[in-house]
Amino acid sequence: MAENILLGALRRYEFYSYCTNFIQTLYDTVTQDLYGDIHWEWTLSTNNSYATPRAWNRSTMTSSNMGTITAKNIKDPSMFFTICGNLSMANTYSDRLYYKNYLLRTGFRNNGAAVIPDLYSELGHLSEIPLHTGDSYVGTSDTTNSLTNVYFKWTLFVTEQYIFLYGEPQNNTTVAYPIRLYLGRLRPFEDEDPLIANDFVGVFSHFPMGLDDAADELKYRAGGGYVRKSRNGTENALYNLATNSQIASPGVGGRFFISPFYVWHANEGVRGEFHGVRTAVLKDASKYPDGSILDLGDERYYVFHAYSQAHPANHQGWFTTAGKYVQGQPYFFDSALLLGGGQRVLLFEIEKEV
Repeated sequence: MAENILLGALRRYEFYSYCTNFIQTLYDTVTQDLYGDIHWEWTLSTNNSYATPRAWNRSTMTSSNMGTITAKNIKDPSMFFTICGNLSMANTYSDRLYYKNYLLRTGFRNNGAAVIPDLYSELGHLSEIPLHTGDSYVGTSDTTNSLTNVYFKWTLFVTEQYIFLYGEPQNNTTVAYPIRLYLGRLRPFEDEDPLIANDFVGVFSHFPMGLDDAADELKYRAGGGYVRKSRNGTENALYNLATNSQIASPGVGGRFFISPFYVWHANEGVRGEFHGVRTAVLKDASKYPDGSILDLGDERYYVFHAYSQAHPANHQGWFTTAGKYVQGQPYFFDSALLLGGGQRVLLFEIEKEV
């Protein structure tokens, strides 16, 4: 485990884990460090009964989850996120149970008084994020176990507005892809109704969410997530994300072409962006190595070199904890292809001190 204290309120942590011990290692990283986390209060449950996976047609057959971690914002307790480590199962013949995928379930918070979240309310398996893809669905007793305990290098960025996780697989790269997970406040482009303004808070991932309509190509090839409330007040509303950073910025005269992570809805258009997280492609990245500061006068950014693993040629499938087989393609940037070469970077805004 290693931690770097950054400028202002931005902090960066690094750690390694397998799928099976990710939740525990994340919790150890943010709580056992000398400095601790000044922005979020973290809790851990090793056996969350609300997040116990069940095979889709054998509700009595379960397996324990791999821990649930919660993060409550110290300044704004209404920002309360959960991440649960699960494994999915398929049961297609008699009482035979097959383990298929390691994945993460995410959520905001339940409506009850208990701190442990009920991750099966509202979105259910639509909020799940696969840690790896798996084999094709076979509706017979020939279905086999296909768990892949991938080893990841994780980088965690924390501010008072968001939590950003970036995972790079160190093995099994034919089924595991870089993981990106944003949990936090979103920045609207226009003033919003006070009744929903504080609810523009979301969870966004490198895989599409809400894959219930196989005919909808958008849901296969667009990054996805959900927000606490839509503009019309719908709770846990599904949204998409998009960037436009494929072409390298020359950097001549300070001209850097920086893209927000746009958050948009098919019925609303673009509503806003990730709070303080942007992306660009640097033509000459040697001038801005990982961990350096990009100073543009009015704005300053911490530079993080992002690994651009090629997208798979075909749709990738995995099993949800509900036993549903879904397909999609990992998507976070417009494409892993960089036009004109260069280095893709994530830029984390360093807010000015008042």
